[in-house]
Amino acid sequence: MANVQVSQSSLPPVSIEQAFLETYFHALSQFAYDKAKEFAEKDRDSRKTNYGSTWTSLLNSLSHLAMAEKMYASLGYLGQKKWFSGRESLRSTYSSLLTELRKIEDTGRQAVGGTAPSLEKLLAHLCGQLSSFVAARLETMDFYETLCSMGSSRVIGYSDVAVNLAAIIQRHSKSFHHPILTPLKTSFSDELSILYHLIQAQADMSIWCFLPALLHLHEAHSKLNSWGAIVQMAKEQSQKKGFELFGSASTKVPQVPPLHQWLLSFKAALVSKFSLYFNETLSKQSSPPEMKTLLAKTSCDYMAKFATFLRKSDATNLSIVLDTRGLEETYRGHGYHHPAAKTEPPKGLDSYPAIVSVPGERPQHHWPNLIMIMNNNAADMNTMERIVYFYDKTFQSTYYMMRIEPKMTLVVIFETKRAEKDSYVNTFLTEIGSQLKNNKLLLNLKPGSK
Repeated sequence: MANVQVSQSSLPPVSIEQAFLETYFHALSQFAYDKAKEFAEKDRDSRKTNYGSTWTSLLNSLSHLAMAEKMYASLGYLGQKKWFSGRESLRSTYSSLLTELRKIEDTGRQAVGGTAPSLEKLLAHLCGQLSSFVAARLETMDFYETLCSMGSSRVIGYSDVAVNLAAIIQRHSKSFHHPILTPLKTSFSDELSILYHLIQAQADMSIWCFLPALLHLHEAHSKLNSWGAIVQMAKEQSQKKGFELFGSASTKVPQVPPLHQWLLSFKAALVSKFSLYFNETLSKQSSPPEMKTLLAKTSCDYMAKFATFLRKSDATNLSIVLDTRGLEETYRGHGYHHPAAKTEPPKGLDSYPAIVSVPGERPQHHWPNLIMIMNNNAADMNTMERIVYFYDKTFQSTYYMMRIEPKMTLVVIFETKRAEKDSYVNTFLTEIGSQLKNNKLLLNLKPGSK
């Protein structure tokens, strides 16, 4: 029996409309918002007499969608007053889109005859799924606005934030899954996945969990690289032959939007923080000169900052102290430990290890004093903004301490008497505390923030 071969020409052809939609959504996934809008408007203006009203209505909606996505990715809607047309303008655009898409969906489902009933059916199906996408966008807008407002908070519950984001991801995990919408779905999923992994890494670091934090940072890093590579590829293509999209050359090359740039900044800040909190473990994997070079490449070299502070202030020691009470299930000490390994929970003073101590080992003789001061001033320290000062006449030592995480305290020790309002020490503690909590980074979600 002869072999049956299926030729390329025997496969069902892709309609002009389907080809258009695939190209349009591919453009959105490449951040080519202006070109997507131009493409939709060009097709609407030049061929509207050849298409039914449903198609024309969809083209209008797609033009609006491209501009809404551009504003969303620019973060321009954040932090603007309602009477300035910022956030409300984008919210209104998405809300209007929702109404338009649902109307097109209803019209398409009711179309029985006509010249293109299969097209009407496809458009109805796509508009239903696009409605789910727009609803998801409205949720993520609210999430980013909440995240931005948290930048002004003294205590930031990153674990709760991660749970809320995971719920959003779960709610929309099976939405807008049509093959034509795959680029849109992938871009949406990547964005929220990156954000989730970054927030969860921050939450893990706050309770000093080495491996989970490392894995979440790695996932965020990988997805950010693949997402950013989309734009880089478009730039390289434009340098070779001009950026050709939708069949015509253009000088408009997609740029990495502010949202992506902010996610990159968030990751960089967390890498710096990870390098500080787990410095002892990481230092064992490389030589001191190599470690110093690697830290210098991070967005904030905390170890260098600490060394400079000690030198200029004449402080004896700077430590980050971890309160392990309540962390018996996760605390294992420095380095990686097998999850099944059994270890005795720390007791007494060992319940307060120094996860960072500069310039060397923690000063053991100061530890009883230090822990007593922390516990006696717990109420003040738990506000996450007050710097506790204590001068011990017996030891003739001065202690400054500030809570930087619910379970971590930044401590500076002087073996001389220092003034409570020492501006250099107080400013340093305040700035480091804010930096490690990422207050400024969250506030920087607002375009133009300083």
